[in-house]
Amino acid sequence: MESSHAVIVAIRFIYIFLSFLNNVQCHNSDEHNLDNLLCKQCGNTIASTHDIRSFSSKLAIKHWNQTLLNIPNVLVQLFENPHKMRFNVITLSNANVYMHEQVYNTDTWFPNYSWSMSVCSKCGTHLGWKYQPTNFNHITHYKNETFFGLILDKLLEEHLSDTLLLVPNSYKS
Repeated sequence: MESSHAVIVAIRFIYIFLSFLNNVQCHNSDEHNLDNLLCKQCGNTIASTHDIRSFSSKLAIKHWNQTLLNIPNVLVQLFENPHKMRFNVITLSNANVYMHEQVYNTDTWFPNYSWSMSVCSKCGTHLGWKYQPTNFNHITHYKNETFFGLILDKLLEEHLSDTLLLVPNSYKS
């Protein structure tokens, strides 16, 4: 009788231990799912680690490497527009943004590329620009020749978002 009780206790212990391991694995996989960049304004998912690409420009005022989404050496470039506004820009192969239809060939930071404004697909905040080869068309060019330049200061790493406190307007004076 006592040996069958010991077996039941051992089975319960193993079950609890395996459940614990499963929870740890689920928690760790959740952390990997938090490898996204969010719109700082509304929290919409804009891009993931898989989207980050380095497209360098000789027109950058300054450039450096930074750890972003636990990826070391992500290229960040400082650009200045004709209105003397400066932007820290990262480049991505894909982004969840809306692009304005108007494409511009002037004042580009990437020679031989045209640009259009890109805004958050949820709140409409200006997040950066989409770049495509000048005279781009879908017959002579490929999608992988286009990229996005997004303003780093308008993005938030998802794993940092739980440290933010949202205070309803009714509590603000």
